Amino acid sequence: MLSLAIIVISRTCCAQLVRSDQFNQDQAKLNLCIDRARHDRSFGIGIDTQELIPFEIDTRFVERERKEYPDVTFFATTRGLVECAVTGIGKYGPLFFDNSVTWFWHPLIPTPPSFEPSIGTAEGERIAGNKCIADLPTHADLANFDHAVYNEAYTVGYLGSKNTDEAHYPMVAGVQVSSFDVEVMGSAYFRTDTVDQIMLLYTCLYSPMLELKAVGWRKFLPGPQVWLKSARDASTQKPRATKSVRH
Repeated sequence: MLSLAIIVISRTCCAQLVRSDQFNQDQAKLNLCIDRARHDRSFGIGIDTQELIPFEIDTRFVERERKEYPDVTFFATTRGLVECAVTGIGKYGPLFFDNSVTWFWHPLIPTPPSFEPSIGTAEGERIAGNKCIADLPTHADLANFDHAVYNEAYTVGYLGSKNTDEAHYPMVAGVQVSSFDVEVMGSAYFRTDTVDQIMLLYTCLYSPMLELKAVGWRKFLPGPQVWLKSARDASTQKPRATKSVRH
């Protein structure tokens, strides 16, 4: 474990990063790489041109890959880094996809100030979760609120234009979700006249600095997640009717 830690630290501190617009790539192959990554669902990326973002990458990593794959090209999306080369089936296209920020590459997207410790830490997740639990009762307009639990707290990360066009803009209780906002999701329970309780799903939407933006409610239903502002209205939600298809 110690030797592995030393290797990781060594790579991190000695990485020679270069911007994606400052290292040479074959533009024709890069365009082919992007086009095939966009249309080849078998690779499981499902990107489009609006999601492309600038990035920086370690020059030694690029050199190493070029020795093994002379025609290699790289591009990044809001979901991660894509590497293209001639694959095992003899077709040029996506060979490797890294959806985490590692020692050899980083996205170049300006991030706003955020609360500390980071939401990516266990302590930061606990702080956000507990804040949401404390905020919930004043936004629970359904009578007899009993208690709530949270399941996860996370940042929505960077939202590319594909995520924020008019047809797909993510919303919570009518409030638009912005890049790097924090969401906390869980279940809330309300007492009834019987031994049973009403269970609703909720999401608290916060700014990166953990300022409350909205609380959304919905029933546990199949289909699109529609987060209503009112818990009372959410308690009467019905599954959306699906159109029948005539054969």
